[in-house]
Amino acid sequence: MLRISKFSIFVLSLLMLQACGDGVQTKKVEVLEPNSEGAKVFVKYCSDCHAPPKPSVHVAEEWPNILYRMQERRRMKAYSLMSSEEVAMLTGYLQKHAKVE
Repeated sequence: MLRISKFSIFVLSLLMLQACGDGVQTKKVEVLEPNSEGAKVFVKYCSDCHAPPKPSVHVAEEWPNILYRMQERRRMKAYSLMSSEEVAMLTGYLQKHAKVE
């Protein structure tokens, strides 16, 4: 008969919890203009897989391509996709607060 130690059960439990942690946000990110529609989309979608980034980590021209890649990752993970209106709102929000060169 298979004998499983308490330690093995503990380790397996930790691994299972870690696997469930994809959507857990550990860093708090300041949301600029929190009542704007773009900020609401930002909070709704950008914390599913990772902590939301500061909009200023990229210049405005980079954000559309980044959002395209994130939408494709959402599709691969079978997460709900942003509508074209939400993508436009989020793009505008991120570009407005983007890094200035």
